[in-house]
Amino acid sequence: MKVQNIFTHADRCRLGQLLSSDDARGVAPQHMLDDLECLLEEAEGVESDSIRDDVVTMNSTVLLVNTNSAAELICTVVYPEDVELIDGGISVLEPLGTRLIGCEVGDLIECESRSNPGPWRIAKILFQPEQMRTL
Repeated sequence: MKVQNIFTHADRCRLGQLLSSDDARGVAPQHMLDDLECLLEEAEGVESDSIRDDVVTMNSTVLLVNTNSAAELICTVVYPEDVELIDGGISVLEPLGTRLIGCEVGDLIECESRSNPGPWRIAKILFQPEQMRTL
């Protein structure tokens, strides 16, 4: 099991603000907010231009493979207000979104979600916004 997730400083700051908002408490159960808060507190923080391209950041699009069924899922980890705007958008406040953020290609994601039961392996990051800044 992974010891520490990696977050950009910008993601940590914005997610921290989200967790303290009334909006977050209105869309996610308290245990999900607590899980994300723990991740943020324990995560390694790096500058956006220093994050490796195999780490899931906010607005990253990932290819997941279910280790039981070999089913594939492509999703983009987004803020709750952007879920409806992005095809395959999954909120960072949903179980799968919370589990994905800060993980790396190859990591195994356990998820209790009925709509996306796992376990899922992160097969590939199809898009990571921080990589666009370094081009």
